[in-house]
Amino acid sequence: MFEAILNDPELFGLHREACEENEICIEFGDKLTDDKYIILKIDAYYSSSKMHNPPPSIDCLIIVKCDTNACYDFYLVELKNIKSTKGFDIKNIKQKFTTAIEDFLKIRFANIFLNPEYCINEFRLYFISDACRIKKLPNISEEQYRKKLLTTKYKIFTRLLPFEFRNKKAVIESLLPNPLIKEC
Repeated sequence: MFEAILNDPELFGLHREACEENEICIEFGDKLTDDKYIILKIDAYYSSSKMHNPPPSIDCLIIVKCDTNACYDFYLVELKNIKSTKGFDIKNIKQKFTTAIEDFLKIRFANIFLNPEYCINEFRLYFISDACRIKKLPNISEEQYRKKLLTTKYKIFTRLLPFEFRNKKAVIESLLPNPLIKEC
């Protein structure tokens, strides 16, 4: 799959070294070498001057080649560096993921991403933000973090129907900056 992506002129132009925006990023595990993943900046595709009135789109698509099998993990990532939950609109976030899956993966680049030669291991959707300023709280546990999110606008993510791609279903997961992606 990586070769097909890098040989496509449009996708090659979206290739990046990092998935980051406004001091928020995705980090990679020590065992995950550069040749085992590709980062595509999807919003660069939709914000290009070629597209009139572009739809909202996520920041990055990260594809990880698995060592344990001949499959790939897909991570669709939206990064938001905001100070409160007023800084994002659930409908807009949902539309960003819909654009990435229904248009980018399933239509525009279906020849690669829907190719049955490439198997999908994991399919994950990440909304990365600290709109509740949880990282400033001392020693907060994962359970406390989840409980705090359920008292905010984030709880709406838990009520959305799952997104589907190649028989894999995923819901939008809210994560604190800067999550770690590991090898598969």
